[in-house]
Amino acid sequence: MNTAIMTKPRTTSIVAPQEVGGSGAPTNIPVGIPGCQCYRRPMSLDTAVATQGKAAAAYAQLKREIEHGILAPGATLPETDLVARTGASRTPVREAIRRLAAEGLIVLEPRRAPMVSRVSIAGARALFEFRRLIEPAAAAAVARSLVTDRAGRASAFRGLRERLAQLHTSQLSAAFETQFGELTSEFDDLLVAATPNEHLARSIRELRPHTRRLRLIAHADTDRLHDSLREHIEMCDALVGGDEQRAASAITLHLVHVEQAIFHRLWDSEPGSLSAVELS
Repeated sequence: MNTAIMTKPRTTSIVAPQEVGGSGAPTNIPVGIPGCQCYRRPMSLDTAVATQGKAAAAYAQLKREIEHGILAPGATLPETDLVARTGASRTPVREAIRRLAAEGLIVLEPRRAPMVSRVSIAGARALFEFRRLIEPAAAAAVARSLVTDRAGRASAFRGLRERLAQLHTSQLSAAFETQFGELTSEFDDLLVAATPNEHLARSIRELRPHTRRLRLIAHADTDRLHDSLREHIEMCDALVGGDEQRAASAITLHLVHVEQAIFHRLWDSEPGSLSAVELS
């Protein structure tokens, strides 16, 4: 009589990544092979952390280049170019692109390379409308808080005010424009850091990438830079003086002037230079 020979099904090991933070134990995952129990070996924590670090670095680099106009509005961003540009592999680059798209700095469309979002006149108007609501409120809150300043914020604004005044006496030059950008960015950082309402501070901070892109347009009008310095000096004086109404009015006036400079620049530009601007 023939006796059937029974054999134990073989077990196949599949090496694949696992989410960071798992227990590290093999995960029992069937893959459609009858009688087969397959196991996935988790990605090491060091590998996961390294990948996240590269994604963060790629994100920071691309965001900075978009904000400063190195990657211009409307520019296409093929993945192979981004890999070469950042020195990161495809996975970190894709994660960086997803983050930038979520912030509205990059547009993702099916079967097309990512693209730096264009500047929209309607979007710019909406942005400044929102800024005129939240930034004067933040300025008033900061002025109020500086009356009983215990964190040294007032001295920081005083020091900045002195450097702004010193630059105001200088002639326009490439060095002037660089220092102007640094000092006005420092003012923005100080205002956010000193805003006692965390929701106001977060709202202003999240607008910064879009604000910086529009600021490039406003600062192209170099004739207005000295006027902008005077406005920043006035804002510093109002904040340090604890004058809530004066601080709110000063920042409102500044925002109105910046918005006007942006739209004058756009409408006075040559038609070809508006290719990356949506006029609707």
